[in-house]
Amino acid sequence: MPGDNGYEDSQKSENVLGLLGYYDAILQREGLATRTGEIRSLKLGLTLDLLKMVNIADDLKSGLLASVLSGWEMTGRQMPGQGEDEMRSMHSCIAAVREKALGMLNSSSPISSMQLDIAMMLALPLMPQDLKKDEAPRIRDMLNKVMEDFAARREQGAVPCL
Repeated sequence: MPGDNGYEDSQKSENVLGLLGYYDAILQREGLATRTGEIRSLKLGLTLDLLKMVNIADDLKSGLLASVLSGWEMTGRQMPGQGEDEMRSMHSCIAAVREKALGMLNSSSPISSMQLDIAMMLALPLMPQDLKKDEAPRIRDMLNKVMEDFAARREQGAVPCL
């Protein structure tokens, strides 16, 4: 039943798990760690895809997506081992979000999808060096607004604590 919150939570969990499976499979490709530009593109894609799935106000979501996309640093200087570091951050993100999504999927208690949204925001593989220096403060401010909105909704009793 589409109106049933448990159904919607389960559907969201399944969608998130499918997305994570896609990125996990891509990250398993042979020799990927040496192709830093491709890894950077994948990291941007994972970040944007997770942000698209988070339930936040449309204006904030579209502004955040546009800001991350325009503020993404693709041409930074490459350091030895950067590819492995980038891949580790994505694997860590995937594992953290997968754990929360599986918990929602397998739980018999009603868990709000906001908990999954919060987990996705906290696990974003976004680092300050990923962004152009002049864009980072604005994006950080937008991310803080999202988290403040979650905190306000939780205080109003919309979601149990994580």
